[in-house]
Amino acid sequence: MRNDTHGEGIRRKASLSYGLLLLTSILWGSGFVPQKIGADNLSPFIFNGIRYTTAGIAIFCIARFRLPAEKAGRRVTILSGCILFAAATMQQIGMKYTTIGNASFITTIYVALVPFLSFLYFRKRIQRNSYIAAFLAICGLYLLSTSGKSLDQMSIGDVIVFLGSGIWATHIITVGKAAEKTDPIQFSSGQFLVCGALNLIFWGFFDPTETGDVLNYWPVILYSGIIVIAGGFTLQAIAQRNAEESRAAIILGLEAVFGAFSGVIILHESFSGIQIVGAVLILISVVVAVREDGESPETVPVSAVQTLNEAGE
Repeated sequence: MRNDTHGEGIRRKASLSYGLLLLTSILWGSGFVPQKIGADNLSPFIFNGIRYTTAGIAIFCIARFRLPAEKAGRRVTILSGCILFAAATMQQIGMKYTTIGNASFITTIYVALVPFLSFLYFRKRIQRNSYIAAFLAICGLYLLSTSGKSLDQMSIGDVIVFLGSGIWATHIITVGKAAEKTDPIQFSSGQFLVCGALNLIFWGFFDPTETGDVLNYWPVILYSGIIVIAGGFTLQAIAQRNAEESRAAIILGLEAVFGAFSGVIILHESFSGIQIVGAVLILISVVVAVREDGESPETVPVSAVQTLNEAGE
């Protein structure tokens, strides 16, 4: 009886965790709408600067006002914040020239890219499933971006977002290394603050905008920073304590679906039939990428989840 009760408790915790992960993916998906509004109306640097700084401060409070103290932890936090700055900037610039649906699905390709970059950086073995996932992702990208037409029909926004997905993949790998060196909440707060600071510096020097424009869009900026990034991270951190990694990754990969739905419902975007096929292929590539292939799988989305990209990470 005791074992049955214990097993039921474990299953209940797991079910709750998967529910929280689903809510996280919904929040992250909804975050593409304020990103699109920001891309169309604000400097990418001021938009990202305010939202990442806000998220960093919020998580700094959750971390009890502590940042990584060890030298190695500080270094990887600063490095990760710099990479996050590059990835978020590419995504935000690209979203000005493409749709939410395209941006959300194309960003998801980072999952298929991680094993190849891990091989490039650390000579980690590439598994068979990784090749299959990469092939599906590239086919999906082609159909989604060109509607099955020639490659010159691919929008510049889709190209920029795709290049950014490679930087997101690098960020994922960096976050995975950081997990071995420092507290994840302190690390996340630090990297968000670094990313926010770099964005504000670049905005001040290279792309200043009128303060009035920022004030007109403060609700979407705060929603993106507090609800999507800080809130999503907190939910994910709680949920993954009792969730199986590959299942968690697949649920969080639904961020792209919810992002596309947000674009359709709120901004009245649309997909052609061919584009839907491409989006489905990208989602399948995520599932294939996180499946085990003989031995232990390559670490992908669980580390990625820590990044919030985001972000939707």
